[in-house]
This record gives sequence, C-alpha cells and structure tokens, in this order.
Amino acid sequence: MSRLAEFRALERLLAAKKSELYFIKINPHLKREFEFESKLHALLDEYQFDLSHVLAISECESNKTQHPWLPLPPLPRFRSRQSKYYINPYTGEVVEAKSTLHKTLQIWIQQYGRMEVERWATVWF
Repeated sequence: MSRLAEFRALERLLAAKKSELYFIKINPHLKREFEFESKLHALLDEYQFDLSHVLAISECESNKTQHPWLPLPPLPRFRSRQSKYYINPYTGEVVEAKSTLHKTLQIWIQQYGRMEVERWATVWF
C-alpha cells in the first residue's frame, strides 16, 4: 500500500471516529456520568480520599452480608448419592451401597426380592 493510500485510509477512519465521538458526546447518559465523576472527585478532594479508599470501603460493605472470616466452600457440580446401609436380618451382614447395583445386594434381591431388601435399608449420617 502506498503512503498516499495509507494516508487517505487513516483520514477516512479519523472522520468516522470523529462523527462517532460527536454522537457519544451528545448522549445524555454520558453527560450524567461526567457529572457523577466530577462530583465524586470533588467529594474525594474535600475529604482527602483516594479512589482506592472508596473501593476498599465499598468492598468491605458488600462483604458484611457474607462472612469474610468463613471461607465459602466451592459449590459441588452435582449432589453425590447418599450411602444406604442394608442389614440382612437373616445373616446379620451389613452392606454399604449407593445403589442396588452392588454385587451382594443383587444376590440378596434374587434370593429375597427387591421389596424385602429395600425394607432392610437404613440411612446413617
């Protein structure tokens, strides 16, 4: 690309950015933000604070609802199944299982039936 073509492309880009800047400047939301920023800086100067002080205060206030001294455990992606303990009343054997796919439970289900084996289930915490 020649220097002249590069210059013309930059001029077009500059003209486009200037028109974009003009429309942003007349935006009422931007004017409100400028007013807020100027008032904030005036208050900071009046009370001799820095923006880092304000951020530290706001973080402290937002953490009051949470307990900063207690670290939050990471949320589990899924809830694990609770173990059930099956006590065979005939043999006294105890089996811990999370599902009925356990090998010993399958044998008991074949011998005594599913409903009977489910009656033997207890949940211990």
